[in-house]
Amino acid sequence: MEIRALQAFLAVTRAGSFSKAADEESVSQPALSLTIQALERDLGCRLFHRGRGVSLTPAGERLRAHCQHLMPWLEDIRDDLAQVEGGLKGTIRPGVLESLLLYVMPGLLARFAGKHPAVTFQFVMKETADIEPAVLAGDCHFGLVSRPPVSRRLEEIRLTGFPHVLVTAAGHRGGAARLLRERPLFVLGDWQQEVLRERTDLFAKSPPATVLRPINHVAVVRQLVARGLGAAVLPAYVKGPDLRVVRAFPDLQMSVFLVRKPDRRPLAAAERFMEFLLGEFGQGGKRRPGGA
Repeated sequence: MEIRALQAFLAVTRAGSFSKAADEESVSQPALSLTIQALERDLGCRLFHRGRGVSLTPAGERLRAHCQHLMPWLEDIRDDLAQVEGGLKGTIRPGVLESLLLYVMPGLLARFAGKHPAVTFQFVMKETADIEPAVLAGDCHFGLVSRPPVSRRLEEIRLTGFPHVLVTAAGHRGGAARLLRERPLFVLGDWQQEVLRERTDLFAKSPPATVLRPINHVAVVRQLVARGLGAAVLPAYVKGPDLRVVRAFPDLQMSVFLVRKPDRRPLAAAERFMEFLLGEFGQGGKRRPGGA
């Protein structure tokens, strides 16, 4: 079973047809068909139902799942060996919250790229609950999440914490009470409303507010607020000239944790980037070793 044949198989699954996959792989359609037929003979099973289009057989579905885990590992091997001769190289695959990628990571990435221009990134944007299994499965070299992992098989390192702030559009004047009289408060979900009631005096010191739950998405809520449609309590890293901070909640922190599998040797470039993050944040807190 050749790697080239597995790559051709994945190309067909992505494209949905042999002709489109052949264009993607820059080969003729007959050559691609012969490659897939040879792979099917090698494996002893049919991988595709062939008709007006192509669809995967049960065996093909299982092979696709295996390949989706295998190919990143093969890329890591190639990148790791390439750097022996040519310096730090490779593609780092972090699992990261979208809001961290939008508002925290750009400056960090620019500084790292200045030192290691041959390193590239392939970000996997997920919620915290989905990043953990991706790291465990090896789909991500590490994760940047907002809470400690559930699994004891992962090591956690607290990098930093961001206080929450009550924000509205830059042109608004007045304090929190006036703001919540005039504009609705966007919350990310019932869970955030409960946290604000239990851990702050925002509702106690303000008139009854109109509370809306548009979406559990920091970047989207930030844009709604910046357009003058309401107010929100968000992590301080979203601050910008289009927002006005009405009030800060220093005791209400969003922690950022780096999570990784301690028993897996990562790509050297990923290891270097994790060391870089620890240096940038001063290794902000305690490290919890992973275990069985």
